[in-house]
Amino acid sequence: MSAPLKNLPSSLSSAKPATRYRALCPLAVVSVVLGAMAILTPILAATLPAWLLATLIPIGGVIAGWLAVKQIDRAPTEWTGRLLALIGILLSVGIWLVGSLIAVSLYYGTVPAGYDPITFETIWPEPAVPGRAVPQRIRDMQDKKVFLQGYMKPRRQLTGIKDFTIGPTNGECPFCPTPTQAELIRVVLPGDLSTDFTTHLIGVAGHFQIHEDDPSGIPYSIEADVLR
Repeated sequence: MSAPLKNLPSSLSSAKPATRYRALCPLAVVSVVLGAMAILTPILAATLPAWLLATLIPIGGVIAGWLAVKQIDRAPTEWTGRLLALIGILLSVGIWLVGSLIAVSLYYGTVPAGYDPITFETIWPEPAVPGRAVPQRIRDMQDKKVFLQGYMKPRRQLTGIKDFTIGPTNGECPFCPTPTQAELIRVVLPGDLSTDFTTHLIGVAGHFQIHEDDPSGIPYSIEADVLR
């Protein structure tokens, strides 16, 4: 007859069941990686369009972290990495907030006193009213003192420029759509004011003008007082 179980060696009778292996959730790793890459948002804060594009990185980090937490909570015996996912979410949100504060402070810190800051989104045509190129909210800006940041469009003349066009991007972003003529602004430099061509972001402060029937197709211009 076999020996009773109570006579088994104590080392065998007290053995614990083997711990089940839990895999590290890949989404938790992705969240931390994107959270670390979110450092690009404060680095690109001085360039508004690039900063807006960079915000997709921390947004992706938050989404990946949230999905990782949900996946781990649904199957805690199969997946691990919940703390890692939470760290990724905190990194994404924290660094994005820092980048946002830097972007806002840099932008509004360059606005001259007495000028209202606007963006290209402010003057873009309303999608809901395709046949109306200049909505009433833009008509109300006629002769107002505004400040806008943008990029000079390439041209043959490189120095002593008195008249140029600016747009929301510098043309180097492969993900940014090419703006139409109606989404650009003409800048006129009166008197002795002139500038040289640059690929860097510039700021223009001056009086906003509307030209609905301009043959170039650019309906707006700014008669500049200040270039930055």
